Amino acid sequence: MKVLYLDFEQGYKSLGSPDDIKNSFGYPMLQFDKYSDFKKLLGSLFERKTIQEEVQIGAIKVPQESTKWVRKDGVDLDCIVLDTGTELVKKYQREIQGGKDKLTIQQWGQIKNQLDILMNVVNQLPCSVIVNVHAKPMRDEELGIQKLYPAVEGSTKEDVGKWFDFVLYTKVDKDKTGKRNYIWVTGRDERYCHAKDRSQSLKTEMLQDYSEIFNVVKQKQWGNAKVLCIGDPGSGKTLSLKSINKEGNK
Repeated sequence: MKVLYLDFEQGYKSLGSPDDIKNSFGYPMLQFDKYSDFKKLLGSLFERKTIQEEVQIGAIKVPQESTKWVRKDGVDLDCIVLDTGTELVKKYQREIQGGKDKLTIQQWGQIKNQLDILMNVVNQLPCSVIVNVHAKPMRDEELGIQKLYPAVEGSTKEDVGKWFDFVLYTKVDKDKTGKRNYIWVTGRDERYCHAKDRSQSLKTEMLQDYSEIFNVVKQKQWGNAKVLCIGDPGSGKTLSLKSINKEGNK
């Protein structure tokens, strides 16, 4: 797979050197200081086109018009990784804050609106997208537990999972020998409140391995997948990206 890795918080070293990333993914990693530069990148890779078609319903042809994101001519890309979406949103926040001490209510609304637009675009891109975000524990006093939410600003964290086919939580377990095993949680419960597997094919807990995800995508004939990966620093969000191009999935 041709993968474009976007590193927003200097976390690439889990994947090796910049040369290692280029050799593994087919493209060099990109880094941005500004959210606006990231938006320009998307505009250079993709464009929106109006598609007109007819859908046959019995003996009747129903005209349909839709707008779709398509690759621009010459763009050869299978997957984009945003690492992390948490930091990307912070970059946007800093841009609109403009050095002032705090945001206005209107600016908080602007962040919510922009994040919803971004997630909608991510959902429609004609390639797979992996978005890594940090986890934010929030106590549910009624249940008496800590729920883990994606660390994104505002109310978007409540429903961000709707844009994705897979929402994976990361955790680290140690076996009897002390070996660290990097685990994905795909089954939703009170703590992992956004976990999701739209394919209904994955184990509720599994070793972190993107070849498993993309094998399911291939079997389902989806064409691509949208993945949200939620976890603390050091829990495998970036490290697991090495498994994208395991043998048999290239």
